[in-house]
Parts: sequence; structure tokens; C-alpha cells
Amino acid sequence: MSDSGPTGELHLRVAGHTTDWKLLLVDEPPTEDEVASWMQERMVARIRVTEQGSNEPHTLLVNFSLVVAARLLPASRGDRGVQF
Repeated sequence: MSDSGPTGELHLRVAGHTTDWKLLLVDEPPTEDEVASWMQERMVARIRVTEQGSNEPHTLLVNFSLVVAARLLPASRGDRGVQF
């Protein structure tokens, strides 16, 4: 578990939604190849995230069979956490 804050951001576009999900990642973020593999294999992945107002990271299960686009970014400071 990381005490230094988010290590990256994962933005996901989910089928049928007009806005992206913005996940603040903790621990070691996945690579682009891992995310691409999850999408191609239509798998459910466990991702460690943090949310606004909470210092406790937790696991979020994401069904990548519904993800149509993904973008990985370095963490930005002053962020608000998981947004759907």
C-alpha cells in the first residue's frame, strides 16, 4: 500500500457512457500492454485506487469487456479521486 499518494491515473471510456471514468491508481500502475491485454481478453481486473476524501486505498474490480478506450497518465497533484 502506498502512503505517498496516487502513482498514476487511468482514464476509461465505457461503452454506452459519454464521460470517462478517472481512476487514481495506487501501488504500481499497470502498463499500456497490460491494459490492452485486459481489453482484448475481455477480463475483469483488480485495480488499486484511492478516492477523494479517503486516505485508504481499496480494490476496484473493472470489467474490461465494456471498455472501448483507455489512457494512462502520471498522477497529477491536487486530484479529486475516482470520478464516474
